[in-house]
Amino acid sequence: MFYFAYGSNLHPEQMRERAPAHRLVGLAALKDHRMEFPLYSPRWGGGVASVRPQRGEMVWGVVYDVTESDLATLDGHEGFRATGDQHNVYDRPALTVELTRPDDGSVPRRLRVWAYVARPSNPSPPSRRYLERVIAGAHEHGLPEDYVARLSATPVLEEGEETAPAS
Repeated sequence: MFYFAYGSNLHPEQMRERAPAHRLVGLAALKDHRMEFPLYSPRWGGGVASVRPQRGEMVWGVVYDVTESDLATLDGHEGFRATGDQHNVYDRPALTVELTRPDDGSVPRRLRVWAYVARPSNPSPPSRRYLERVIAGAHEHGLPEDYVARLSATPVLEEGEETAPAS
């Protein structure tokens, strides 16, 4: 099954830990979406990534082919229990991405993929540590330079800084 990673799961080391049997399929774009940080993570000390529909925007990432066991492990890390479960931290909808640089030599194509989409809760800028993990993964996979530059310009929550209370 195909999984689209656009946040910290872009990082190869993190994916090896979470989904040891995964296989990289290639670079992909999620059109008419933007990345945001709608959920504060105590583990990361700041906001974590999600995608949201936004006409004319694009989120870059990679598609992995994962096993059912890997997907179950990813579900646990992302706080996904089941479709429609009110206690999900992230939902896991099927989205369509454009595979723009397949690593298997095939032609670019559209794919239906699983992706994790956060349920907003105390939005926060990402921590420097989290954003650096995302950017390192983006560099590792060769995401477009202009996209990586936009990621790099994301304001961060400095260590010791607190998020604004949710209203």
